Amino acid sequence: MIRRLAPLLLALGLAACTEGANHTPLPVAPTATADVSLAPLPSPSLGPVVNSDGCQGLIAAGQVQQTTGLPVQPSAGDGAAAVAQYGQAVQTLGLNARARMCPFGSPAGDQVTVVALTFADPSQAAKLWTTIASLEAVGGVGEAALSDRSKTLLTRRGKAIVAVYLVVAAAPDADHLSQLRSVANTALSKA
Repeated sequence: MIRRLAPLLLALGLAACTEGANHTPLPVAPTATADVSLAPLPSPSLGPVVNSDGCQGLIAAGQVQQTTGLPVQPSAGDGAAAVAQYGQAVQTLGLNARARMCPFGSPAGDQVTVVALTFADPSQAAKLWTTIASLEAVGGVGEAALSDRSKTLLTRRGKAIVAVYLVVAAAPDADHLSQLRSVANTALSKA
């Protein structure tokens, strides 16, 4: 059984970042024939950029800007595919949840990702919560919250679990607990 939710969510989030990349296979060189073409082979290119909404109204860029003070905008990507991976991950534990993921970033390298898992009932959220053991308990958000005080905060209220990941490029290891709490409280109101 999974012992830590944060690494699972982070791993899924990172896997989701690469999910939307569609690559066209490299062209195959023509075989030797009597009719030799001198035309160059077409260059490989990436497929179209996928930009789907996995956030589904959970939290807006303006709310994240207000609560963190960071000039972030929504990040492009296949959010729908990412949330499908979160849903599949909790199903492996015998649970069922609606997943939403909201990635934001700034040109300076700041990143905020909010993930919400809304379960069918509070007992399912409590079951997943008991698997988390790697973070310090903190107050001020939800019914229960765990954080590393710098980059990660997980919180539970009723049938929802919200995870917030924050990277402040100018001070990545500083204490950002107040910002993490603010984003989590905003997201919990819609989870």
